[in-house]
Amino acid sequence: MATEFYIGKRLSFDGQLCTVRYYGEVKGTKGEWLGVEWDDPTRGKHSGENSGTKYFECVSKNPTAGSFVRPTRKSDPPRSFVEALKAKYASEDFEDPDVQIVFVKQDKKKEPLVQLNRPIRISGKEVEEVGFDKIRKQLADLNELRIVILDGLCMSRPIATLRARQKATEENAWPADLTDIKDACPKVIELDLSRNLFEEWREIASICEQLGKLKSLRVDGNRFRDTTVTELERQRCVSGFANIKALKLQDTLLSWEEITNITSLFPTLTNFVASSNAYTTLTSHFLNPTITDLTLEDNLFHSLSDLFPLTQLPHLQRLILKGNKISEIATPEAELPKFSSSVTEVDLSYNEIACWPFIDRLEHVFPGLTALRISHNPLYYSLQAADGRPLSAEDGYMLTLARLGDLKSLNHSPIIPKERLNAESYYLSLISRELTYSPPHLSTTIISSHPRYSYLCAEYGEPVIHRASNAVNPNSLAARLIRFSFYPSPNTLSLLNTTPTHQDENSENNVLGKFELEIPTSFTAYSLLGLVGRKYGLSPMKLRLVLETGDWMPVNRGDGDVEEEAWDSESDEEGEEEKAVGERVMREVEIVPGTRAVSTWVDGMEVVVRVEVRGEGGI
Repeated sequence: MATEFYIGKRLSFDGQLCTVRYYGEVKGTKGEWLGVEWDDPTRGKHSGENSGTKYFECVSKNPTAGSFVRPTRKSDPPRSFVEALKAKYASEDFEDPDVQIVFVKQDKKKEPLVQLNRPIRISGKEVEEVGFDKIRKQLADLNELRIVILDGLCMSRPIATLRARQKATEENAWPADLTDIKDACPKVIELDLSRNLFEEWREIASICEQLGKLKSLRVDGNRFRDTTVTELERQRCVSGFANIKALKLQDTLLSWEEITNITSLFPTLTNFVASSNAYTTLTSHFLNPTITDLTLEDNLFHSLSDLFPLTQLPHLQRLILKGNKISEIATPEAELPKFSSSVTEVDLSYNEIACWPFIDRLEHVFPGLTALRISHNPLYYSLQAADGRPLSAEDGYMLTLARLGDLKSLNHSPIIPKERLNAESYYLSLISRELTYSPPHLSTTIISSHPRYSYLCAEYGEPVIHRASNAVNPNSLAARLIRFSFYPSPNTLSLLNTTPTHQDENSENNVLGKFELEIPTSFTAYSLLGLVGRKYGLSPMKLRLVLETGDWMPVNRGDGDVEEEAWDSESDEEGEEEKAVGERVMREVEIVPGTRAVSTWVDGMEVVVRVEVRGEGGI
């Protein structure tokens, strides 16, 4: 029994794949156990511990990746490549009472034709089936398969590992005269061997070297015990992988060193995927320099400096970093990375980017960047301009475009010249707004935070900054308050108590019952009346609030005509006197009780209101 199990052995129980990490006794129990790490980390119960004793380590950092199972538990039987191929593409015929297969002689050989024992009817009308007789034959003809997907079929290839484990001759290489794969499906150009029971990389190599037309290989979700190859095996790998240009190794949990060693076996590799491998940083091992398209989605990188070894890829064009935890360009102790100018497309969507300086520095990290995807980052969830004004997702798109002058595509959308013009003009206006509502001594700091400011000024003209001494940020709290100065009319003043509770401690505001309040612009007229009434100790509904606008207008004549100002643009007689202008009065407006906001009556941020008691003279 002991020789049947070993550390790193791949097993499957009820379709759930796992790797043996421990074989032996467990304290407090009888008999032997297998400590296994499940490929699906949510399947287990612990991380290799039992009653405080650590029995094995899991490669996955998930706390529930491990379990103990009895060695006597029946596992799923492994399949060879050819068995898996036939199970997937040439399963046993089944009997269908509605179908009859008739063999007819065509071109000196019998060909199966399918006849239906009953007519096919659609909407009550009988129709004829054409070509149905060829479908099953085409699927069963394994020699013609070009795309083969054998995902999750419990495949293993012990013939490629036995010699190595027994330390046989030929430097432990697998047999060189195998033809089982070539005989079964020689025309395959795309092969998927994901989520199976392979333990050593030589198993994969022994399959691929028989497929001379293979161009794309996918080996996701396997848990390899050994990825090393001898020098002889390496030569055979390089020859066997010679035509493969696309390789996927997602969710293998291989170390970065193991990953780089594997890519070096593919002499023409251009497209490589190593997503979901839990990488937090890359060690100083270099990928195959032939790679032009690299995907590292759903890992655990926090900064672009964690990817420093990738800066050595001379031909890299496309870098996909979607779904990581990237929030900064470089950690404080790390060197600023600078990728090859050949990198033109970068995907940073679904990360943790939260500040504009990250965007500004991208052109230094990727000097050749022309296509960027950066949606679904915290930066775009609650956008605000520098003056506090909320911005929409469309604003974020425009600001990103404007900050990166060489972009030709953003979030998969091509950038047209008019769109760039609008975005850069808008960005310049926001910078101008920020300068307007900031003290002069902060101008240099603000401009330095916008690296493209000088270019934008040269392109569109430098904005004129008007700083008023009493300038208020239009999106600040102060901009949402109106200063009201209330004072009572003579009749109202006579109704006040001799020791009114409404008066402020400030003696200046006690003069003739005057007081001031800062009222939100959204305050209703009813609420304003309530405040004033409580201040004066009078019923709010007995009060009238008369707003003195400060605008002067002529007095109406008795006949209802308004005396106009005298002016004569054509008169040139010397000594002609101007016509007298009639008497003027201030225009007044009553704030009518109701639910309307007080801002609908007010023009400006400071107003004077006269408080009258209803029944006094009208306005």
